[in-house]
Amino acid sequence: MKKKSLLSVILVALLLSMWLIPSPGLAGPPDNYTAKMVMEGMAMPIAKMGNKMRTENPMMQGLVTIHFMDSRKMIMISTTNKTYMEQAMRQEGAPSIDDPRVVVEKKQIGSETIDGHPCNKYDSVFYMKDKPAEKYKAIIWEAKDLGGLVIRSETALPPEKARGGKNKIISEIKEIKVGAAKSSMFEVPKDYRKVENMMEMMGGTQKMEDMLKGMKGKK
Repeated sequence: MKKKSLLSVILVALLLSMWLIPSPGLAGPPDNYTAKMVMEGMAMPIAKMGNKMRTENPMMQGLVTIHFMDSRKMIMISTTNKTYMEQAMRQEGAPSIDDPRVVVEKKQIGSETIDGHPCNKYDSVFYMKDKPAEKYKAIIWEAKDLGGLVIRSETALPPEKARGGKNKIISEIKEIKVGAAKSSMFEVPKDYRKVENMMEMMGGTQKMEDMLKGMKGKK
């Protein structure tokens, strides 16, 4: 596989990580928990502690992303190669509802129970304060027993944001364990080496080819 194609696969996987950041509601949801985010049949382990979010990429074994909402910084880690890189967070798709720069308007349209959690169901519209014309519509389910944590969302994407013809993103949070996140989950181990680009972090083209072959073999 060509170098450009390999890099594209990794970037797509990272963009999925950004799409899957859960969006806590506005009624005091827990700020410390671990869970699994499920979308399109993929299960991604996640952890949240305050304004920090950790995701483990389901497409690339050993690839971890840590988001720092306060500083708008993102750290990507390869546990396989003991390397990491830092970069500024970029908004590639719909913004996260918990972003302080986001305005949320919602109207309750019903009540449902999902995975044993009684939920209020809302029709919502959200947008960045500095981009009021770029609105996103979503149906969200806030778990009443989890302080309003959004455990399911169906977000409609405008045509210019849709990827691969997909105009709706459906995600759910499952296996929620409140208080299970630890500070060490959001730290880079001291023996890890800092690198400057994705290719170096993943160990070069050959290692990525071997990893992708392993992924195909598991399908």
